[in-house]
Amino acid sequence: MNILRTLPVAAALFLTACQGGNTNSQDATAVQDSLAIDSLSTEVMAIHDEGMAKMMVIRRLRTRVTEVTDSLGKAKADTAVYHTAGALLDSANSAMNAWMHGYDMELADKDNAQKKAYLESEKKKISEVKDLMLKSIDGAKALLKEQ
Repeated sequence: MNILRTLPVAAALFLTACQGGNTNSQDATAVQDSLAIDSLSTEVMAIHDEGMAKMMVIRRLRTRVTEVTDSLGKAKADTAVYHTAGALLDSANSAMNAWMHGYDMELADKDNAQKKAYLESEKKKISEVKDLMLKSIDGAKALLKEQ
């Protein structure tokens, strides 16, 4: 008879414990999501910062390519490769500017899944921008015989 009285109390305690565990599980998932979002955001901005560090190099190389193009043009020499290098430098510069203007740092209107997807997409985009920047720099330096 004693067991019949304690059984409902034990069942209630068991259910409360299970619900509490579920809340802890939800909290842990929310914390993991938040950490993943923060980590992705940090990665995106680190790639951006690497690219931004190259912007002055791109501008300097663009000026040098223009100077050489103008000089060769006056001498009636072929300047096509210099025009191509200049266009690639311009493209890299424009790509970084476009990415920065389009990037949503706030993410206010997105849930965690949307934030993760957005940041993954932006990580890919800014990586492509950085790669374009490095390619344009390497090409211009090789053309201008710079180290």
